[in-house]
Amino acid sequence: MKKIITLTMTIVLLLVMTLSLAGCGGDESATADPVSLVDVTTEQGISLKLPSDLAKQDNGAYANMETGDNAGFGVTEIAGAPLSSATEEDVVALYQSKYDDVVVTSFENGIQINGKEALVSQVNLTTPGGHAITLTLVMVTDDTNNYIGTFIYGKDKTDGALYKNLQACIDSITIAGTPDSTAASAQVGTSVKDDLSEYLYNNFGTVFEPEDRDIIETYEEAILTGDSENFAKALSDTLPAKNNALLEKLKAYTPQTTEVQELHNLFIQAIELRKDAYTQLVVVMAKQSTEAEIDAAFVLLDEYEAKIDEFLTKGESMKKDLGV
Repeated sequence: MKKIITLTMTIVLLLVMTLSLAGCGGDESATADPVSLVDVTTEQGISLKLPSDLAKQDNGAYANMETGDNAGFGVTEIAGAPLSSATEEDVVALYQSKYDDVVVTSFENGIQINGKEALVSQVNLTTPGGHAITLTLVMVTDDTNNYIGTFIYGKDKTDGALYKNLQACIDSITIAGTPDSTAASAQVGTSVKDDLSEYLYNNFGTVFEPEDRDIIETYEEAILTGDSENFAKALSDTLPAKNNALLEKLKAYTPQTTEVQELHNLFIQAIELRKDAYTQLVVVMAKQSTEAEIDAAFVLLDEYEAKIDEFLTKGESMKKDLGV
């Protein structure tokens, strides 16, 4: 439980800080907009419903800065004892060293949340800032990772949306591998280094780059013939077909991490710019074009080359930083 406890404590400290700040301002008597439950997928790959009055914060938590209601999330690889071995005493020990008046009001382990083993415990405690809060700890495991959620509201604030909808929020939790998980969930447990290696050596290097090189060679060969009709045919038929086929493969590929997805997006943007440039060149060659129209076509080619350079530079930088 040590690794789980350490991460959970970090999350709780962040949430308590948010609660303390929230309690310093805001007009609770102001007329509030109606609150509903909305679907949220956290950065850790946890999908659930949360009250719409909880806004995402810079630290990844969701909070209502007027009422202090908030929810925070984390994920850690399973290490040591399994979640099923956790006890009520573990929960008490988790909070007692940092907070006052710790009372566990409920504890359930070995329950199921959408087909996954889970622990749910509710605790009343007083923060170092003197705030009496109710904290609900939820841990869900998929035998690889433990996913952690903490839901906090003021002990005396039982009229808030989080208090009223807490059970619905907990019941809605799904994690990576469950039917309702999203693409973000697939990122859990995959390192950027592994994802970049998979992308560069098993996809870009073996599929995307060879097809891209073939397109470039076809374009250059058409120019070198010195035959305008042959060049026009390549621009209107051969090159668009090859470019579109490559774009389909690029858009069908989904990296497992945000960092590699951003790199991949640069390559997609470059190929789309080249497609637009070829289209513009066809237009230019089909009529008596102005100098501005001709320049516009070559500006697109310049933008394509600049985007390719950006992609290659970023890729090399990531390879160096990650040791790929």
